[in-house]
Amino acid sequence: KTWSNVHSIPCKIHADDTANVSLYFKPVEEEDGNLISSFRGHPLDGKQIKVPENFRGMIFRELEKEGIEGEDRNLILTNRFDSFSYWNWNKIPTKSDPFISAMDWIDVSQAVHDPV
Repeated sequence: KTWSNVHSIPCKIHADDTANVSLYFKPVEEEDGNLISSFRGHPLDGKQIKVPENFRGMIFRELEKEGIEGEDRNLILTNRFDSFSYWNWNKIPTKSDPFISAMDWIDVSQAVHDPV
């Protein structure tokens, strides 16, 4: 399996097609490590987020799009990632962002359950 460059952008795209993201979406890393870019003319600010230790980022593709509710789904692993770019509209992501705080909670929950 190949390694992917993954972006989490704050919008919903009503399509299930492939896109040549690297051709059109060109983030720039600033001196402080933050990322800047734009999507459809709107400014984006981002940060690179590492997948927590002992976890793996994986991308799956569904073999059959139309299924009957309650039936098992057929998925195949297509790509992996160990970090991803997390984006906000015109605002640098912080620990108060729900997604980033959820990622931090993984580390906290592991520490709580570790033997003393």
